[in-house]
Amino acid sequence: MITGRDDNRGGLALDRPAGVRRNSLEGPNYVGLDLRLSKDFALDTSKKEKSPKVTAAIDAFNVTNRVNYSGYVGNLSSPFFGRAISSRPARRLQLSMRFAF
Repeated sequence: MITGRDDNRGGLALDRPAGVRRNSLEGPNYVGLDLRLSKDFALDTSKKEKSPKVTAAIDAFNVTNRVNYSGYVGNLSSPFFGRAISSRPARRLQLSMRFAF
């Protein structure tokens, strides 16, 4: 939280109100749940230990698809004080394959 004024005449308008510590404001809760499901496929089933293999995977990010706000305005002189200016990405799925030999 800052006042938006240069109260101490330091040349920057980044002064905090009296009694307010740095990073003392708290935002809303954050919920994040990411999942990964993968399966290995051996290409040569006769050699289980040293067989080349392919791994297929699917990753899901923000599974709950909850809006998690970020980047809050902390300037008391702003009409947007206390409001979020951005949010974390929505649910996202990612497919991948890996070849190991």
